[in-house]
Amino acid sequence: MEIPLFPLRTVLFPGMDLPLQIFEERYRAMTKELLSGGGTFGVLLIREGNEVGGGAIPHRVGTAAVIQESRELPNGRFALTVKGTRRFRLRRMLPPRPYPYGEVEYFEDAYWDRNAKLDAGLETVRTTFPAYFRLALSLTDQWARGLNLPHQPHQLVNFLAPWIQADEATKQRLLEAERADERVAILADVLDDLMTRVGIDAKEHRRQKFSGLGSAN
Repeated sequence: MEIPLFPLRTVLFPGMDLPLQIFEERYRAMTKELLSGGGTFGVLLIREGNEVGGGAIPHRVGTAAVIQESRELPNGRFALTVKGTRRFRLRRMLPPRPYPYGEVEYFEDAYWDRNAKLDAGLETVRTTFPAYFRLALSLTDQWARGLNLPHQPHQLVNFLAPWIQADEATKQRLLEAERADERVAILADVLDDLMTRVGIDAKEHRRQKFSGLGSAN
């Protein structure tokens, strides 16, 4: 399939909402065409180069997106909210139209092999993420209700990845891994590391918060 491409400094996951400000002329042209005829475009994390001005070299795995909301701003700019739909692999870049265009192949995320590695990873993720999320919120004195996590492994990774405090390179790894057991195992390792770091931060936060209690004369 051939679709327009939008290299960004952000990893988009299926199901994730992403606000965008469109100001470059080539992407304004892309937006107008998508708004008039519908359709899908692809978001790819930039590996080298800049967002603005062309010449960016993207990673080869990205996420297709559709426009959910749009608002035209002064000077022909657009404010968009887009939603990720499906992961894809970029097969080859095509000549610009004038925005980047590429031939892509979609991942078949509706299918996965059940195995011991997947089961172990799912158990770790389902146990660790709620604890991590509560600790992370406690750093700003917030609390969380119970979470209804997706059962399908690819959906679970796509749902949780935007919530974790990880850099874009780590999120790209979660996006690129093809097999469900690989993606869940990566997420489990990331969450184990985050739990250690956030746990240390939470202890220090509580120490500072309650250090003055009981000290008054």
